Amino acid sequence: MKINCHVDPNISEEHGELWIKKMTPAINELLQKLAQSENSLWCHYQSQIYPINFEDIYSLEVANRDIKIYTEKQQLIYNDRLSNLKTNLPNYFIEASRSAIFNYQHIDHLELLNNGLIDVVLTNKHRVQISRRNIKNLKERLGI
Repeated sequence: MKINCHVDPNISEEHGELWIKKMTPAINELLQKLAQSENSLWCHYQSQIYPINFEDIYSLEVANRDIKIYTEKQQLIYNDRLSNLKTNLPNYFIEASRSAIFNYQHIDHLELLNNGLIDVVLTNKHRVQISRRNIKNLKERLGI
């Protein structure tokens, strides 16, 4: 693989591109390391991979063996386990259940359900249900 690196202290924004034949575990690991240093995740959308800033993520939910990343207008895929990702997320993410995490900066309102559970309704209208074991944590984090 041919690699070029250009150092220019006068550029306004750092950026990079990869042109690869196929995604390999080594390249995926490299992208994850780059993303961690920039506070973003490299997510799949159709046949392309985009960096998504943590503050732009509304929620993360497990679907099959992938993680669905919900933003204001998109739904992307991130290839990893949620338990691995939790440790790298900023503190404004709250665990809703073992299979879902949401960004509390994007809460529109909470909806109290008849069965005693709580749904978090985000500003993009996506709903995340809080598991019974995480209701106390949610209330503490939100100060209610």
